[in-house]
Amino acid sequence: MSKSASLRIGETILGLATLNLGSFIAIETWMTPPIAAQAVIGPGLFPALIATGLILVGLQLLYEAFFHRFEVEEFPELDWKAVIIVAAAFASQFVLLERLGWIASGTFLFVVSAMAFGSRAHVRNVLIGLALTAITYLVFDYGLDLDLPTGSYVEDLIIMFGGSV
Repeated sequence: MSKSASLRIGETILGLATLNLGSFIAIETWMTPPIAAQAVIGPGLFPALIATGLILVGLQLLYEAFFHRFEVEEFPELDWKAVIIVAAAFASQFVLLERLGWIASGTFLFVVSAMAFGSRAHVRNVLIGLALTAITYLVFDYGLDLDLPTGSYVEDLIIMFGGSV
């Protein structure tokens, strides 16, 4: 079997698996009974969007597997040092999350990941990390009413300066 044929079989299997997963999520989403609230956006919106995306990606993969010729390219060598650094930063985020909170630990993860992949603009990385984590914190905490951890040290600082948690 040539590399092109094995690649085509792999693309077909991946496309079918993605299509089946999307179909399963769609069926389960539509079979879930609605809640009594009269909200415009219900709990089924995001699973339906994910199911739609998976179905479209699965169909695209199947189309490419059947109607396109593949040119087999060599995979670039994996940068194991960067992978290990990012994995360590990700693991340390779990340790830091309870004490430092979402914003500080997420910023730490972003900055370390950017440095691991070669970025040397440290101030810019900190600002981007702060902006991204602050936006996600505000969206989850105030927009979706889902509490992300503030952090025990951050709560102590807020109380020390006269605020309430």
